[in-house]
Formats: sequence, C-alpha cells, structure tokens
Amino acid sequence: MRITSIALLAASAALLAACSSAPVPREQMAVAKSAVERVNASPGIVSSAPVELQAARDKLARAERAMSNRDYVQARRLAEQASVDARLAESKTAALRGESAVREVQESIRSLDDELQRRGQ
Repeated sequence: MRITSIALLAASAALLAACSSAPVPREQMAVAKSAVERVNASPGIVSSAPVELQAARDKLARAERAMSNRDYVQARRLAEQASVDARLAESKTAALRGESAVREVQESIRSLDDELQRRGQ
C-alpha cells in the first residue's frame, strides 16, 4: 500500500511538472496581436476577407483567455493560428487587388484594340 501511494505521488508530481513546463508563449502572443492589429488597420481587408479576419480575431481572443488560464500550450496554438489567419486575410486581399488590376489592364487593352480597329478602317 505504501509503495502504491509513493508511486502515485511520484506520478502526480511528474504530471504536474510536465504540465507546468510549457513555456509562456509571449512571443507568439505578441506576433498574433501585431498581425491582427495590422489587418484591422488595413483598408479593404474588412470587406475582402471578413471571414478570415474574424477567425483571426476570435482565435486571438481565445488565446488570451488560455493565457489567463495558464493553458500555455493552447494559448501558443491559438496565437499561431490567429497569426496564420491574419496573414491569410492579407493574402486574400492582395490576390483580389491583383485580380482587379488585371481586369483593368485587360479592359485598357480591349479599349486600345477597339481604337486601333476604328482608326484602321
């Protein structure tokens, strides 16, 4: 009985040590906050990537709750996901802007072609 109690106590201590050994993800939280603030301040992202932006905000809020609960593993994971979602929102917005620029150039080319056709007749 005494050996079982000692083994149980040792296992509990090891488990507590393992749980408390997760480092505080300060850097990941700072990166996530910066990324979310950056996309919040960027014009066009709110309208062009609202789902991705909201996902980044939600995950950052959940990461902050996990930090206050000292669940550093969960906080790190959510902070990293928030950063990725923020970058996705930026990338999606850039892609949409690029597509718009391509359409404008194509329209200009069509207009020039039409003008050349009219002058050539």
